[in-house]
Amino acid sequence: MTAGSGGLNRRERAAERVTQEARRCAEFLRARGDYSPQFDYFLDLAENGGIPEAMAEKTGRPVAKLLCIQVPVELVSAAGFHPLKVWSGSPAVSSLTVQGTPALMCPMLRAVLGAVGMKDETRESIWVLPTTCDWVVKFPELASREGRVFSPKMHWLELPHLKDGEHGQKRWLNEVYELKDFLESIGRRVDKKSLAQAIERYQRAWAALSRLSAMRKEGRLAAVWFMLIAGSFFSDSPERWSEAAKKITGSPALDPTEEKARVFLAGSPIFFPNFKIPLLMEEVGLYMASDDLCSSERIIPGAVTYRDSSLHGMMTALAERYHQGCLCPTFIDNDRRINNILGQREGIDFRGVVFHVLKGCHLYDIESRGLEGALKEGGLKFIRLETDYATEDEGNLRTRLEAYRGILGEK
Repeated sequence: MTAGSGGLNRRERAAERVTQEARRCAEFLRARGDYSPQFDYFLDLAENGGIPEAMAEKTGRPVAKLLCIQVPVELVSAAGFHPLKVWSGSPAVSSLTVQGTPALMCPMLRAVLGAVGMKDETRESIWVLPTTCDWVVKFPELASREGRVFSPKMHWLELPHLKDGEHGQKRWLNEVYELKDFLESIGRRVDKKSLAQAIERYQRAWAALSRLSAMRKEGRLAAVWFMLIAGSFFSDSPERWSEAAKKITGSPALDPTEEKARVFLAGSPIFFPNFKIPLLMEEVGLYMASDDLCSSERIIPGAVTYRDSSLHGMMTALAERYHQGCLCPTFIDNDRRINNILGQREGIDFRGVVFHVLKGCHLYDIESRGLEGALKEGGLKFIRLETDYATEDEGNLRTRLEAYRGILGEK
């Protein structure tokens, strides 16, 4: 690749823009009135985390790259790897994807594709790709069109899209066992002890996230901070992340004199530094008391409980938690997603649902149409926001959110 006019090649220029984006967002967050120095750990992870080589050095484990939270991280950890959810909220890195990609591609996966292209893949790279959406399924093919060769150490985790039937549940358990075989072939053997330790390790992280979620519901933690903390989860060991998260629970607090309309945020994931939607919602006087984003509240699927402490018993419990407990719209039998939103209303007292759709994120686009009617019937005000990683639509989004805030009425 030839050097550009400034002496930097295309990858280096993109990397510089990505660094600047992250720095600007971190500086903006540090200037907020509800900033606390205890957030610095998470801001540093957001600015500098997510690099596989750095993660391997920091955690002392080889990294297994995941393209979805559908992968049981406890199993990955038990096999001796650090699970790293590969994501990107950077508009700048998307500039590296200019060949062979659809015009209306999921912005997040486009950014991930660009991030992968910032550094050549090595034969040592390990990937686990669940078949949760078409973009993930086609990701290696899109990468190859961009001239990026995937590592041979890649495993497909085929997801049954019917989860309530016995057939789908058995298929998924078999898939989890095949993932175990793959990880053991390149890592260490997963036995009863190592899996139990890994489950306990991530239970503590889930408990820490749950306490932060409770703070948010109580109005003591702004959604943008919660999203930052949750999004940084994979960028360090679960032990260090959990300890840092525990320190947050004693502070901070929102200004109690500032009244905001409480709403629920649903839809496509939101990643640092692309906090456009939550910041605009704050600006117009909306408080995001809870969400069901796979980049935020659902970053960890929940507690893994088992009565049978055999290896098979724990594997079964793990498979059930990741399959039955998942609210992703990729599933056909997914009425519980509506019930989950309506069920949280009593405890949180929110008045509306803001549904965020990334352009090209077809699953959430389709789901938003069905959810709207059901949630309105349940007495909630609904607004659908379709956007991408660009900033040109901020004025229009702000106008729509201001009108929505008016519809919700004053408390």
